[in-house]
Amino acid sequence: MIVLVCLESPAPSRASRAALALACTLATDAQVVAVSAGGSVASHSLDLARTCAPVSRVLQIEDPALDQADFLTTGMVLAEAARHLEAGLVIAGERSDHEGQGLVPAALAHHLHARLISRVQSVRLAATPDAIEVTLRAGGKICTLACPVPLVLTTPPGPNIAAELPVGASRAVDSLPLAQLGLDTSRLVPRPNLLGTLVPAPGKRPREMTWEEAAAALLHHR
Repeated sequence: MIVLVCLESPAPSRASRAALALACTLATDAQVVAVSAGGSVASHSLDLARTCAPVSRVLQIEDPALDQADFLTTGMVLAEAARHLEAGLVIAGERSDHEGQGLVPAALAHHLHARLISRVQSVRLAATPDAIEVTLRAGGKICTLACPVPLVLTTPPGPNIAAELPVGASRAVDSLPLAQLGLDTSRLVPRPNLLGTLVPAPGKRPREMTWEEAAAALLHHR
């Protein structure tokens, strides 16, 4: 089975580091592939993956427009990558450190037509073919589920799974163009600028909105 772990660009969040650590626990029974959408080939995310010993392949989906793509577009691109690679299991961080909305994994699962399970603590291949055994915390209890693939899992940014990653020899990063996924740049939707910038009077420097002004603008927009 191919396990695809998704890392943000340019730097991995604490949650996606945990996702990579979780994927590495399956390396003896599955092929672990790391992917990052957009950014530079010299990003911290790709540097982390390329020196992680259990990772067999590192991919970068290339297109400058991906750096400003909205969450639905990013999820679609990652889903197409999973489909192209025939990955049965996709693991991602629950949320980024910066925005913390956790919308990309949901969009990924939607476009992949896969189940989404969050706050996963451990995972292993089940005895049943094409099934994954997942352990997670729900309602204050530890639950174990057997789920068919395709499956998308997310990990929280906790120290329980963000273990020290085994380091190996650095490997090359392979390019994965959008065209190879059957996509083109015209399908990439940019992230909307909801907060915007106040237009200054002549001779005055522009300034960013305060949170109070942004909230009032959003409420007025609704």
